[in-house]
Amino acid sequence: MSNDHNEGILESMMRREGYHHGNLRRGLVTAGVELVREGGESALTTRACAELNGVSSSAVFRHFRDRRALLTAVATEGFIMLARATAAAQPGPMRQDLLLAIGRAYLGFAIEEPNLFRLMYSGDALDMTDADLKAAADPLLARTALAAGAKGDPGDPRTLLAWSIVHGLATLAIDNQLRDLVPGEPWERIGRLHVVLDCALPLFADETEV
Repeated sequence: MSNDHNEGILESMMRREGYHHGNLRRGLVTAGVELVREGGESALTTRACAELNGVSSSAVFRHFRDRRALLTAVATEGFIMLARATAAAQPGPMRQDLLLAIGRAYLGFAIEEPNLFRLMYSGDALDMTDADLKAAADPLLARTALAAGAKGDPGDPRTLLAWSIVHGLATLAIDNQLRDLVPGEPWERIGRLHVVLDCALPLFADETEV
């Protein structure tokens, strides 16, 4: 990895996170997020994260037992970011409003952060039993279940089907599988993708208040 490339990532880290060297664990996660953003999961190595923080590779393992643990921490950060995005949505008081707001925010996050989004749902690459990962990911699904009329049950078929529609549409969009059906760059076609959600998600939520 070139020095110029390192400097570019460090600048991005500082701009996005108010980065400093006082907390190495946080610095490693922040570096991992930026590496994934730029090059996907394969770009995240313990060596690269160490170099970006000005420490030896061995220092990484004082905070993360292996690369999988670091990937899991980066994915956890992604879920925290996604939670902020969905929380920032301002839905109306009805379940249908909430479900559409969650769906639109989820789709927007995937399009804005495609590589991070892919990592977050790369189950084989992550420690799915990690407590921090579960704490970051589970509330969104529970909120979706509430909006879908499933009384907060993530395992309810209505929850799984509503999530599958949103996640499937997001994945198709970022993997460029909709280029013939919905032409244009992802952000150029976001309005048309919202129409798809607006047609599908109300099937799972009525006008009852949340």
